[in-house]
Amino acid sequence: MIIPMKISKKLPLLYISALLVMFSCTSQKELTYLNNLDTASVSQFYPMERPEYRIQYQDILYVNVFTINEQLNTQLNPVSRLSSSMMFRDASSTYIYGYTVSDSGDITLPILGDIKVYGKTISEIKFAIEERAKQYLKDANVNVKLLSFKFTVIGEVANPGTYINYNNQLTVLDAIGMGGDITEYGDRKRVLVLRATENGTQTFRINLQDKMLLQSQGYFLLPNDIVIVEPIKSKPFQVNLPVTTLLITTSLSTISTLILLINFINAN
Repeated sequence: MIIPMKISKKLPLLYISALLVMFSCTSQKELTYLNNLDTASVSQFYPMERPEYRIQYQDILYVNVFTINEQLNTQLNPVSRLSSSMMFRDASSTYIYGYTVSDSGDITLPILGDIKVYGKTISEIKFAIEERAKQYLKDANVNVKLLSFKFTVIGEVANPGTYINYNNQLTVLDAIGMGGDITEYGDRKRVLVLRATENGTQTFRINLQDKMLLQSQGYFLLPNDIVIVEPIKSKPFQVNLPVTTLLITTSLSTISTLILLINFINAN
């Protein structure tokens, strides 16, 4: 078959353009979370163990101790006289009105004095305060919450940054959702979770497309965890694709023009 001259000269450009588009495309499977989860199954169960967080130095706690004596409650909880909108409206008010764990691992409560909290869970701290309260108070109720549950999401997400969690638990999927989801350049198969411990920094490499994520120790996040979403390997190519396409198109057009010019000169 004879291909016209004008069309044959355009074929290399068409082939190259098609190849560029093909290699730059991201498949639907690569953009899907837990894509090997069998949704057709009637019931699936993935046992998960949520790690318990133990209080660290400089953590901030919310503590309320209530009794049947209203006047005593005011002394026990001086912050409670403020409205809830004033108490913890932002990070600075949390720092001011919460109880910060000192370098000695204590918090100091009105009337009850110093309570050792470092290395304890929230439930253990609640129990310790209740035991101390029995020495001074009658029928006291104690409420303890962690105010400084912050985490960081960086890398290939829409809104990287540090966020505050106000729930009792947080998953890596929740964290990525708060970060605006992973961009088209993010590698969902290679997400890194960094966790500071007494023995150093612990790392978890997780695959958000694999159902085994639901059993990973990095699935539930702890305060001060850092989630890093790495870019896909082809990101540099995709980012530079418009420039590359322009250079190739310009080069091919220049070559085609030169060939036509040479043929014209030779013909005359």
